[in-house]
Amino acid sequence: PDEPDKPIQPDTPDEPVEPEEPVIETIKFIIPVENLTGMSDYSETPVFSSTLSRYSAHKAIDFYAAEGSKVFAVYGGTVESVTNDVLKGYTIVINHGNGLKTTYNSLADGDKVVKGQKVSKGDVIGAVSVTNRQEYKDGAHIHFEVSENGATIDPAKYMDISEK
Repeated sequence: PDEPDKPIQPDTPDEPVEPEEPVIETIKFIIPVENLTGMSDYSETPVFSSTLSRYSAHKAIDFYAAEGSKVFAVYGGTVESVTNDVLKGYTIVINHGNGLKTTYNSLADGDKVVKGQKVSKGDVIGAVSVTNRQEYKDGAHIHFEVSENGATIDPAKYMDISEK
């Protein structure tokens, strides 16, 4: 400064600054598989499982596609876990923040992503398979679950599946 003894004053506006309004982003998922051939419905009431030969709730949407078809992250987030379960097959859970998580069961393998990895909407995270032993008679598909604050909800809340 030209005058070393004079304190530096920050620039202050003449008018008080109003805080910006928070931007509320509408969450919209994409369909998690390429070349979709069919879907099953989410159901909290029991439906018959041909694999298990019994009735049970189906708190997911199954997205059918040819075995090996790409599986996409439906929304951006962080991979919370990658596991291989004898009943569910390869499973990936993505944490989207604010208590929202998506789970993809029956993947061909779990090596497309790793725990802690950031993914964006549309990133390839795996491939469709028949590794879900609880639903293998249904053919190749992804068993897709959504949870909010630990409660399983209908994935259709975040998807436009009316035309699929």
